[in-house]
Amino acid sequence: MPDPVDILVGRNVRQLRARRRVSQLELGEALGLTFQQIQKYEKGTNRVSASKLHQIAVFLGVEISALFEGAETSQFPSKVALSPEAYELAVNYDRLHSPAGKEAVKTILTLMSAEKAA
Repeated sequence: MPDPVDILVGRNVRQLRARRRVSQLELGEALGLTFQQIQKYEKGTNRVSASKLHQIAVFLGVEISALFEGAETSQFPSKVALSPEAYELAVNYDRLHSPAGKEAVKTILTLMSAEKAA
């Protein structure tokens, strides 16, 4: 089953292509693909690679973000900004080989943050 984002990108490609009165054959030729491959992209059956997304955007004269118009970004958790110290701590934590050592670090940090909150 196609991913909803692949379907959305395909729909956007189809709409942008149609607005510019470009056929699937013309777009395919410009990208070095068959019109059948363009059909599969537009249906969301096949995923479009990053390089092809870029080529499509350039050919259609749009920003690459236009191909993702309408995509939900709230479904992805936002990244937490880490201070340099927190990043260094995370890197060192990942270098620990012992599961017991990792558990000890988590316990210490949990206890220390609970003390600060109290």
